[in-house]
Amino acid sequence: MPVIAVTGGSGGAGAFVIRHLLEHGYECRNLDRAAPAEPICPFHEIDMTDYARVHEALAGCDMLVHFAGEPHPDDDHWGAAGRFANNTDALFNAFNAARAHGIKRVVWASSETVYGFPFEDCRPAAIPVSETAPRQPQNGYALSKAVSEDLAAMMATLYDMVFVGLRLSNVLYDDETVEPSYQKIPGYWDDLAHRKFNLWGYVDARDVGEAVRLSLAADLTGAEVFNIAAADTIMRQSNRELIDAVFPGVEIDAAHGERQAMLDITKAERMLGFSPQYSWSPVLGLDP
Repeated sequence: MPVIAVTGGSGGAGAFVIRHLLEHGYECRNLDRAAPAEPICPFHEIDMTDYARVHEALAGCDMLVHFAGEPHPDDDHWGAAGRFANNTDALFNAFNAARAHGIKRVVWASSETVYGFPFEDCRPAAIPVSETAPRQPQNGYALSKAVSEDLAAMMATLYDMVFVGLRLSNVLYDDETVEPSYQKIPGYWDDLAHRKFNLWGYVDARDVGEAVRLSLAADLTGAEVFNIAAADTIMRQSNRELIDAVFPGVEIDAAHGERQAMLDITKAERMLGFSPQYSWSPVLGLDP
């Protein structure tokens, strides 16, 4: 099986990606600044902004999964510069080292934030939000993700490579000790505006691993981006209730389900075969 370099493989989603790939017979190499909690594959301690080290670590790899970077959207104006610089530098180094080694397939973590996170100063054009919706990044983090998509498109053309960008929704874990945990969900239901920042969306870390594996194998050319989210929203209320309360006037497609995810995943279903397997309701043992 191919050898997959996974940058950020010690992080939350990255660790699930490595575990999922190993379970499906791939060999993995973890490139990260921090050692993994569980050493299940070869680990290379790397600062992704050091191009020479990134280039060295990718030697002998067949494909690249790039999940390294500062994962948190901006908390304030002053954090944006460092976050943007780190994320774009790490991204270019990963992409360029892959090209230099003849690696022809790159899967990387883009983000739903390109659509307008946190929806404070802008609104979604319509529901559901598909990959054809206008990008309207609102902060340094989201801008770094928009840049990643533009760079992928240019490098795919220049170097005859395949780039697969996963516009991940908020990644959740069935672990009450971590901040983005399923166990916090019931606390969101009384405040309809609390999770408006990403249209009440989420995705299970295990489904992220599956999306990556499918992206490595899919019959694709050039650069593509895909929404990756759970099939439902994080709320018990209907989409109409949520939109009328928080984004009055935003149109909802009449065919859209009443609690169906507002991030449209039909492109990923069609082109990758992605079908999310996890939902908050059975994880928490609660009815929607």
